[in-house]
Amino acid sequence: MTENEQLFWNRVLVLSKERLKQTTYEFYVGDSHLVEVSQNRVTIFLTSKMKRLFWEQNLEDIVITAGFEIFEQQLHISYEFGEDSPRQYTQQETYESTPTRETYRENKEDLSAQQAVAPSRIPLPNTLNTKYQFSNFVKGEGNQWAVAAAIAVANTPGKIYNPLFIHGGSGLGKTHLITAIGNAIHEENPQSRILYVTSEDFINDMIKHMSLNTTGRNSMETFKQKYREVDVLLIDDIQLLAKKGTMQEEFFNTFNALHDTEKQIVLTSDRNPNELNGMEERLVSRFNWGLTVEITPPNYEMRVAILTSKVRDYPYDFPQETINYIARQFDNNVRDLEGALKKISLVASVQQVHTITVDLVANAIRSQESEQAAKKVISIKDIQKQVGQFYGVSLEQIVGTKRTQAVVLARQIAMYLARELTDNSLPKIGKEFGGRDHSTVLHAYHKIQKALTADENLQVELATIKDNIR
Repeated sequence: MTENEQLFWNRVLVLSKERLKQTTYEFYVGDSHLVEVSQNRVTIFLTSKMKRLFWEQNLEDIVITAGFEIFEQQLHISYEFGEDSPRQYTQQETYESTPTRETYRENKEDLSAQQAVAPSRIPLPNTLNTKYQFSNFVKGEGNQWAVAAAIAVANTPGKIYNPLFIHGGSGLGKTHLITAIGNAIHEENPQSRILYVTSEDFINDMIKHMSLNTTGRNSMETFKQKYREVDVLLIDDIQLLAKKGTMQEEFFNTFNALHDTEKQIVLTSDRNPNELNGMEERLVSRFNWGLTVEITPPNYEMRVAILTSKVRDYPYDFPQETINYIARQFDNNVRDLEGALKKISLVASVQQVHTITVDLVANAIRSQESEQAAKKVISIKDIQKQVGQFYGVSLEQIVGTKRTQAVVLARQIAMYLARELTDNSLPKIGKEFGGRDHSTVLHAYHKIQKALTADENLQVELATIKDNIR
């Protein structure tokens, strides 16, 4: 590398580090390098083709600026790609200084200006779980594209992938990633209006406002204002909107309002947009406007990496052979690994040991599997029968439409226990209670859950019913 090329690339790195967040810089710039500057063209090596769009959107002005500064001419930019390439130098040695982090510059200034002229916008609840960050999301082969896209969106919301649609099975990190996007944007711009909700939250919120609307208050306008005046809308489990005609209509209009004003939309689902049966075609089409990325189950190496990261939160010593053993026992999702660690921690606490051995893990996992097996044999019919017997209500009344106080209470308690004691989904539980909507089940669950905090008699009653069921 010539001296001028070294100066030029050094300048690109410094300006990039000043502009980007550390996580973004490390992912998109950290493993890139200069191939050559020949005549009026600069060639830059990137480890994947997916990173090219980010460079084109966010860094090419920096490359051009550095070209004018060092070579006194405008450089045309081309890229080479590959998983690995011999380094011609160590990037860390090229930094002139440790630059300070800056904001999104134009994006933030535009956003601040918009907020300054809209002081009447309704306040938003803080719905982001701050424990979900890019820094503690373990990256691997099964989620690398999703991570890359999420970081790009967090760095330039509304400008690059809109909407971003992340899909994959349960427990693979979709909620972590979508929340990390919100947290990263909020960290850079605390004034940004970010709303994270699940589809259940969206549906229940709309039902509540529709109900209030019937009393003469224009509550639906408040609902629309809440969802359409955000800067970033994050919706988890969008598949739950399937077959919800009125809800889909409102979300369609909300989507259009946000997309037209370049507000960022991020959605997660358990399946690809084209596989969302019951979702209107026009919504599926819009989901495909941006970028769709999949998260797949972690392989063995990634499971080891995830466990290595998570065991740091526990006050125990986990030898490598123990971590390897745990990683071999669970291959479906990250949630299973987290559940296993909690169970292992409980056993270690009871036995008052510090070092987690393979034998201890094996015993803890067997205990966990026994508990899960016992839990799975409980049916919704068993719960309905025991609740009915306890309160003197027939099974037909529990699944029927009768709404006397005694019947409604028994029905809601049965729904609560069905969610607590079985692995059935909300729609499945609703179906077993006379074809009721999943939002009805969720309402019953929250109502009984709240009542239990203040009603000791109800606590005793439910404990007795649970003993009878088991």
